[in-house]
Amino acid sequence: MNRVGAVAYSFQYSLGLFTYQDRKGPRLDALKFVEETRRAGGGVAQLFVSMIQAMNEDELKRLRARAAELDVMLEVHGGTAFVPGFEKTLRQAAALGAKVVGCSFGMLTRPNVIGTLQGWDEHLGQCKARLRELADMARPLGIVVAVENHLDLTVEELRDLVQEIDSPHARVLFDVGNTVGTLDDPTEAADILGPYTVATHYKDFAVEEVTRGFRFTMVPLGAGSLRLRDITERLLKHVSPEMGLSIEMMNGQQFEVPWLEERFWTPFRNKTARQVAATLRHIRGKAIDISQFKPQDELDKQLKPEEHRQLEFDRIRDCIATLKGILADAGEGHG
Repeated sequence: MNRVGAVAYSFQYSLGLFTYQDRKGPRLDALKFVEETRRAGGGVAQLFVSMIQAMNEDELKRLRARAAELDVMLEVHGGTAFVPGFEKTLRQAAALGAKVVGCSFGMLTRPNVIGTLQGWDEHLGQCKARLRELADMARPLGIVVAVENHLDLTVEELRDLVQEIDSPHARVLFDVGNTVGTLDDPTEAADILGPYTVATHYKDFAVEEVTRGFRFTMVPLGAGSLRLRDITERLLKHVSPEMGLSIEMMNGQQFEVPWLEERFWTPFRNKTARQVAATLRHIRGKAIDISQFKPQDELDKQLKPEEHRQLEFDRIRDCIATLKGILADAGEGHG
């Protein structure tokens, strides 16, 4: 019975995360986020590390008890794996009863951050050493560290990384949309990473082809370029029915991947023309719902604070309903 729910980023304005961390006005806290996720129809809530890092033992217990009362399964995303203090995040997650802690090793890493193949190989070595450390930390806590494909590692690189660590405490957080940013076919990616997946970021991107490559704009599930039904059918063949399916709906988030520039490919190896063609076929085969295409800068200019908060809730509620519908069509139960 796969539960469907929300990643905290879906309430980034309401919570005051990331680009909204300095905004004025009232904010949701971790407890309210869990309650809002349940009110939206969700059964799993993926907290971000900044929401719990200042909590004491009693506060963590209250949050765990409230989630249990609402029948909401808790997960945690610890952010970048290299930051100090990740061991504390693992302990706090264990206190919350969470079984999965997500992490990443970078975002849009190639080519601006790492521009050479030698540099990339050194980075992969550091990732391997760090993941082994985290898996060792997680083992006595009964937690699984799940590495997200975060517009950095290709799906094969992430699969190989987890295989090399060879630990039940080192697995994958599968982001169904980020695969396009590394020129991987999202449907095939579900088969490659599915056997190692213990958590998700479900999302949809409106992917536009621009002069330098792709422009991504995050839109509600079903409104973008991703064939979510195909991806889901593949993924469900591999994952446990107890795994949560967490939705990331960062309203109008926008960025570009300059894959048509020669320098983009310098830090890559073994990316085939067949894979690139499969990526293009995937995104070209589905029309974007232009009525839902709302870039973040436009939303920030147009919406009053209460309207922004309502938009976040309405969209995650609709996304949860959409994903439950996809699961129902796939013959799966959901909570």
